[in-house]
Amino acid sequence: MRWEHLTYPDFEKAIDACDGVGIIPMGVIEPHGAHLPLGTDTLAAHTIASQAAEQEPAIVFPQYPWGINHEGAHLPGSIVVQRDLVLQLLQNVCDEMARHGCKKIVITSGHGGNRYLIPLFVQTLVERDVDYLVYAANPVSSNAWVDLMETDERGHACEYETSLMLALEPEHVKMADIPEPFTSNRGNAELKKVGAYSPMDWYAMYPNMYVGDASKATAEKGKAILEAEIDGLVTLLRAVNQDTITPALNETFRKGANSPSSPY
Repeated sequence: MRWEHLTYPDFEKAIDACDGVGIIPMGVIEPHGAHLPLGTDTLAAHTIASQAAEQEPAIVFPQYPWGINHEGAHLPGSIVVQRDLVLQLLQNVCDEMARHGCKKIVITSGHGGNRYLIPLFVQTLVERDVDYLVYAANPVSSNAWVDLMETDERGHACEYETSLMLALEPEHVKMADIPEPFTSNRGNAELKKVGAYSPMDWYAMYPNMYVGDASKATAEKGKAILEAEIDGLVTLLRAVNQDTITPALNETFRKGANSPSSPY
């Protein structure tokens, strides 16, 4: 059930039908080589969430491109939102979803750059005394599609991501504009050896926001990837819907946090 497609009388029915489970499919607006649209991550995340919600009822928030995207600031079309505003907006959206009845909110991401943001947001939600739960989604998906891949180096605008977009929105994929195959510059290799991470980590590897050989991409591969991603998210949504342990723990923890005492 897509939030923007519902009338307000239907919205109330939808909340009951999905037991108050909502999804925020988060992406960004950033370059993906010369051949994929700037909204690739946002489009993919929203489509996967929408199709998963058809199997396991949930209300899917409209396309949400306001994630962390500082690594793409040097290329045209990239929209970079300040980190504090990203967190404030996400908090505001979750508050609004809960106000309308979504008491379990799942945040999914089509963008690797959100991998630190979302868990941090979930971890620190206990700073506020809210009446809802947020789950960071990292679905366990089948890797059956891996055998279809012809390239080993993947990660951005690559064979994987281009195949996914060929399955989702082929009219926006410019196969003729795919750059020459690109291997990581490994400019962060020495730091990585010792476990150090810097603001230039991604730029040191993929300055053009492209890696691998996207010319190997096909819609058939993309459909296999899509199926695996949807199945994984359906399984996660089902577990969240059935989760009674976390709400009970959250209630106990909130009481303890408001009045700390020793258990011994």
